[in-house]
Amino acid sequence: MNKKILLAIGMLMTETTVEALNQSGSDPIWIPPPPKGNSQKSKVQNYSFAIATYNASTTALTVKFPANGQNGKVEIYRNGVKVVNTMATAGVNLSFVLRIYGKGNYTIIVSQGNTVVYSNNVEVKN
Repeated sequence: MNKKILLAIGMLMTETTVEALNQSGSDPIWIPPPPKGNSQKSKVQNYSFAIATYNASTTALTVKFPANGQNGKVEIYRNGVKVVNTMATAGVNLSFVLRIYGKGNYTIIVSQGNTVVYSNNVEVKN
């Protein structure tokens, strides 16, 4: 008889605790079980991508490849014709002044490996 009373009290206390945690009293609270053995923490890979900036007033393009990143490539097209095709190693900073290549519509593509990290279309008028 004592075991039944203790079991009933334990169940009553559990429901009271759940109801107290659940302020609305209508939706049950589900607490997920802890992960079982062999759980591995996922490793977060640190990707360092190139940073490219373009200044429209000076037509200057600056590309910085971080030292802890991958090698990269800079391609610049003027009116559909490739005027720059440069490979760069990690840790290199490159600068280009588009005005030097002439007036026109430019497409700028900066990539690292198979990933395009910067793409821009600009017009140089003077």
